[in-house]
Amino acid sequence: MTEFRGGQAAHGAPASRPRSGDGPPAGPGPAAPPPRLEGTISSQMARFLAGEVTKAGGSPGKVARLPDLRTDVLADDRSRVPTGSANAMWRYLVSRNAAMIRDGALLVTLPPPGGFGLWDYMLTSGPTLMDSVRCTARHMGVLLDPATETLEGVEDGELFTISHSTGPYEPDVSAAMEVFALAVLLRRCREATGTPLVPVRVELRQKAPRSRAALLDMLGTSHVDFTAPATSLTFLARDARRPLPKAQLGLLEMLCEHAAMTLGAARPVGDWYDVFRLTLHACFELDSLSLETVAQQMTVSPRTLQRRLAERGSSWRGEVETARQEKALALLQDGRLPMTSIAGRVGYSDVRALRRAVRRWQSRSTGSFGNGTDQT
Repeated sequence: MTEFRGGQAAHGAPASRPRSGDGPPAGPGPAAPPPRLEGTISSQMARFLAGEVTKAGGSPGKVARLPDLRTDVLADDRSRVPTGSANAMWRYLVSRNAAMIRDGALLVTLPPPGGFGLWDYMLTSGPTLMDSVRCTARHMGVLLDPATETLEGVEDGELFTISHSTGPYEPDVSAAMEVFALAVLLRRCREATGTPLVPVRVELRQKAPRSRAALLDMLGTSHVDFTAPATSLTFLARDARRPLPKAQLGLLEMLCEHAAMTLGAARPVGDWYDVFRLTLHACFELDSLSLETVAQQMTVSPRTLQRRLAERGSSWRGEVETARQEKALALLQDGRLPMTSIAGRVGYSDVRALRRAVRRWQSRSTGSFGNGTDQT
């Protein structure tokens, strides 16, 4: 069995040394995405999701609760949008339109060939489908978050399996994302081969839907396993080794090099701390504030989040207190709510606790907090 994951064969042999019949090497070796791209997605993916949110009647910027979905940001292919924005848009799409997942199939308009830019071209322009998958897996970061998204190809005898994995999300959101990923991969594989390629087996981590008709029709096979360890498409290896009709000598190598340069020139619209602050305030507004919730929204572990805050000389408790102060002062300045309500909204046990906190804040600043502090 030969496995290609992130450009390396599972047994230590480089993926650039293919087996006989696999075609020429696909690129100059593994390309590790710059660490600063972790926690971000491409503007191409953000544009697609923003378009779907707009079709569903929402405002992408408001849905994502992040100021990174402006038209100029989405139009720039070098922009990198926080993964939290994508996750928020997925949640909106699933919550607003349950019919998006009907009979297990995701009812969104898949982007046309090239809609995902360089990632699409890498997956459809190699000497063979196997070569294309290796290159695409190696540079997954050009489209999605390199910290949470992986693509791998495994050749095992007469079979070739393409597996995709993503971060942990709510079951319904995860199900939508998995089916979408399979739909895109299958369509691009068919476009690459120029044939109505049918998988011999499909695996999904989600539970089986009540009706599978639409899903089976989309996949073209009834051999679908649910509650599987991973999400994957399995083809006959001979189909994955056939020369692709769009293949041009040296094209895939050029695309791989271009992918590496694209990642190097990428421009995140905000650093991780900006995303953290916005996520913290969003969770505060939704009354779902906890270290675990904020870390999940940012697709990092609670321990990693605490470590990053410590590196900045801060802490989770300190950040929460700052957010509570900002929220309380904003409500006090607004003057429309009594202190009793404000205390409850910002997590204080009673008005006296809030007043003590206000006096403590006032001792640190000479700013005016409006006339709401005397309300009862």
